[in-house]
Amino acid sequence: MQQLREHQRVQLEDRPWGTPTPSTAPPMMDSAPPRDVFWDHCRNNLGIARLLVHEGRPEALVATACLMAVESACRAALEQSGLPYVGDLEASLRQLAAPRDIWELQQAGAPARRLAGAERAVAWMASYLKRVAPGRTWGY
Repeated sequence: MQQLREHQRVQLEDRPWGTPTPSTAPPMMDSAPPRDVFWDHCRNNLGIARLLVHEGRPEALVATACLMAVESACRAALEQSGLPYVGDLEASLRQLAAPRDIWELQQAGAPARRLAGAERAVAWMASYLKRVAPGRTWGY
């Protein structure tokens, strides 16, 4: 009964519209570092690309998922290194001194070939991140 009265009291308080009440306020959570968020996006996109290839989906969908996976992995590596992402994946890969063929494998071919190229690029960035941030696992 006490909780019900407290809840009614909170609902009847005069608050400006949109001000969260204790029951609707978002929970306070520690946010993950951007590097980890980018890596999680990479893993998700690579999983989507694998599923798309497995299901025989159109090349354009696979290409997009692969590109997003590689871009997210690249951004995680750049974030770890303190380097900016300027919106150009190829230039960013050069900043990280990634092998040239990583990008070339991405740009053409059947969906399975594109996926293989994306997996190779992500594997390279995972090994890069293991060297510079060994305290975290960099699975993909």
